[in-house]
Amino acid sequence: MGIDSEFLNILTDKAGENRVYTGGDINPSYGKDEAAFAEPSMPDAVVEANSAGMVSDVLKLCRSYRVPVTVRGAGTGKAGGCVAAEWGVLLSLRDMNAILGVDEAARTMRVQPGALLQDVKAEAERHGLRYPPDPGEKTATIGGNASTNASGPCALKYGATRDYVLDAEIVLAGGNTVRLSERPEYAEVIGSEGTLGVITELTLRLTDKPGCEAILLLPFAGAEECVSAAAAILAAGFEPAALEFLDTALVEYSGSVTGSAVFPVSLDGERVAATLMLTLEGADEDAVMEQMEALAERAEELGCLDILVGDTPNMMRDFRAAYDAFHTSVESAASSCEANVSLPPEEVWTYMEFARAEGAKRGIEPMFCTHLGSGGVHTFAVSDKPLAEFAPAAGEYMSALYEKCASLGGDPAGEYGVGRVKGAYLSAERRAAHAALKAEFDPEGILNPGKAAE
Repeated sequence: MGIDSEFLNILTDKAGENRVYTGGDINPSYGKDEAAFAEPSMPDAVVEANSAGMVSDVLKLCRSYRVPVTVRGAGTGKAGGCVAAEWGVLLSLRDMNAILGVDEAARTMRVQPGALLQDVKAEAERHGLRYPPDPGEKTATIGGNASTNASGPCALKYGATRDYVLDAEIVLAGGNTVRLSERPEYAEVIGSEGTLGVITELTLRLTDKPGCEAILLLPFAGAEECVSAAAAILAAGFEPAALEFLDTALVEYSGSVTGSAVFPVSLDGERVAATLMLTLEGADEDAVMEQMEALAERAEELGCLDILVGDTPNMMRDFRAAYDAFHTSVESAASSCEANVSLPPEEVWTYMEFARAEGAKRGIEPMFCTHLGSGGVHTFAVSDKPLAEFAPAAGEYMSALYEKCASLGGDPAGEYGVGRVKGAYLSAERRAAHAALKAEFDPEGILNPGKAAE
């Protein structure tokens, strides 16, 4: 449809000429995020907001003219959620990136939505505290994390972003501003992917840092044994902060890219199929040592080939750096794709077996990184083929994985959200629930249309 000159003139008056871009002046990066194979989709105009007041003014104007608005942070999403799927305005919040303050006594932090996750975590550390949610993309914005309810490996013990939002300033579709602490019914905005409201400030809950921590690596000769061992560890009453399945194929691939082989590939001449990475925390060194000794006593029962201990700052830093390199290593391939889903933990192995079988049909060899315990599965595939050759089979493959996830009672949205990629795989009940919220929060349907459960 496109926006007309009258609308554009008013928009420029309200936001300022130096904050509104149209046509060839729009940075091409605004037409996409990191979703695999997605065609670019450019908005009619971009507004780079610098205040909640500007956000309110833009939404009031867009509502009055029935112009769609898509909210964007750093553009690191992998589901197309921050890309304008329809004509209209893209509202960038990347310049609203201030950390407004930390209250050490209350263990809270106030931030604007454009603050990067890595900066939020570093600021908490500077005050001797911790912001526990740990999604893999540390250069994502905290507003984007809240919009998708991002989680990560520590979700097993600490939960997801929603669990750390104590308060939020939210601008509704009509331009009115509410605070979550005063209007708790607007908690639905968290995790709604910008379809119900625009987050312009967050108050985050922080926690104390653990007195001591260690990372254990338990390598296995069989991948299924690795998955079963994780269930046994949890059933025995252990409470690791993270419990990760590391596919050796992924370990090898990432190591070949980074040049740093950290995780085991073979032990005493025996091939490692997968490694279980546990993070243990305790009040002090004795508490962590007690957990390690209890796990060591179960090593034979668990069937692991060995237990490797990382209990120094350097070793833990190396393990975490190697883990964080998985995503960037895959993205460095000539062509790559990733399907991310959340499953009931007891269905994880069934899903992974299906993923291998479906991949074999298409000449695709999947690699996995799985948050065992919380059920988040990342399935990666790489190819040295040009993207145009790889995309058709890879696209069909990802669709098959999302359908299988849904059939197993899982959530295709996973940690990355639904965006414009996964809507077709959601249940009718979820669609209906979202439609009811949309009718209440955004009856004109201007906020991020065509996304989430629409």
